[in-house]
Amino acid sequence: MLRKGWFRWLIPGLNIKRWLALFSCGVGLLIIGISLIFNYQWLAVLEDIVLAFSYNMTGFYNYNVLIAVGTVVLSIGAVLMLIGTSKVIKTIIRAVLPNPDSKVSDIIFQNIRLDKGPKIVVIGGGTGLSNLLRGLKSHTSNLSAIVTVADDGGSSGRLREDFQMIAPGDLRNCLVSLAEQEGVMENLFRYRFDGENELSGHSFGNLFITALAQVYDGDIEEALEAASKLLRVRGRVIPSSTEFIKLRAEMTDGTIVEGESNIPHSGKRIRHIYSDPALPKPEGAALRAIDEADVIILGPGSLYTSIIPNLLTDKLASHVRASKANKIYIANVMTQPGETTGYTLNDHVEALIAHGGEGIIDTVLANDGPLPIQMVEQYSAVGSEPLVLDTKKLQAKGIRTIRATLISPQKPAVHDPERLGKVIMDIIHAMQSNTEPHILEYYLQRDDH
Repeated sequence: MLRKGWFRWLIPGLNIKRWLALFSCGVGLLIIGISLIFNYQWLAVLEDIVLAFSYNMTGFYNYNVLIAVGTVVLSIGAVLMLIGTSKVIKTIIRAVLPNPDSKVSDIIFQNIRLDKGPKIVVIGGGTGLSNLLRGLKSHTSNLSAIVTVADDGGSSGRLREDFQMIAPGDLRNCLVSLAEQEGVMENLFRYRFDGENELSGHSFGNLFITALAQVYDGDIEEALEAASKLLRVRGRVIPSSTEFIKLRAEMTDGTIVEGESNIPHSGKRIRHIYSDPALPKPEGAALRAIDEADVIILGPGSLYTSIIPNLLTDKLASHVRASKANKIYIANVMTQPGETTGYTLNDHVEALIAHGGEGIIDTVLANDGPLPIQMVEQYSAVGSEPLVLDTKKLQAKGIRTIRATLISPQKPAVHDPERLGKVIMDIIHAMQSNTEPHILEYYLQRDDH
């Protein structure tokens, strides 16, 4: 009886059957070719041997015995071919499998399923973007993360200043989030050196990306590609720009605050944010990914220091607006002290439109799950509040709002990667099947996702 794993090779859409048929034709032609080279008469010798055996056993020449022997020989040959081919394929694939214990058919089936997933572009930075990528990578491998590179604090800021390169921190987080197996590599890339020395405070991942950039003569794209191969990344991580960018924020009182790390600590309300240089040169890969996307997602993450800085890159916002893809903004669960204090959901959207232009988003996804009272009180003590969902103002702008449970009881202040990924994929499938008018009602009626 055939093992269950064999049936995976015959599933429609895997293109296995056509290759098996082609393989069989090749074997048949090989046999004919050998017969022609060595003279087909050697087959007659084998036929005479079999017929002589049947004569000795039955007293006459029984051609049914000849057919039976031929069938047995053919069957044994076919089985040996299948076993040999299977073992060769397994040996080759297991040499490059992320998990040696994985079944080859399961890995191939999963990779084909992921390759057929929608083309999703996510734009942002910080831990919010990492959580989103971690949730989406189990649904599609056609992921492109366009990441902000203006971070000037901590390890990233030090390396950025020392080597005059783009900040590697958010790039590192995205690479780890998209890795097929996070485990040891995640711990290694996030490890920070202790003590009082030049390495103190640096993460290994930041140093690794910096070293790769130096190896490739400052070509950060080549460095990220090499890191992606090492980590077996599903999708691509693309900096929005490779220029050395400084962020500046104009506050409502007219003062200017310089530096991404300083903006949230000014204690003032932000009016507008801009970059130096103005309109940094975009990465061509980022623009191409946007143009080819089925879905474009902004956030979640810090509004002014993770999401909007990408929109300040030359042509990036215009490509998003011109795209026919669905454009989704994932709102944070809580407001961010010093950056979006007192903001409602509509305030977030107005800031995106002010910096990215009308049409930068058409859908907003917001958490509607209950928040523990104790957690809310703890966050309120540091100036963070649950985001108010004033959806009627968004409706007046022609922007749909989808509300769903996006958090887990273990970490209710941030998005749960698995829940977020599943909800996003449900929304994408609903939009692609023209059932989007029912999406809002569908999610509001669900208790769990």
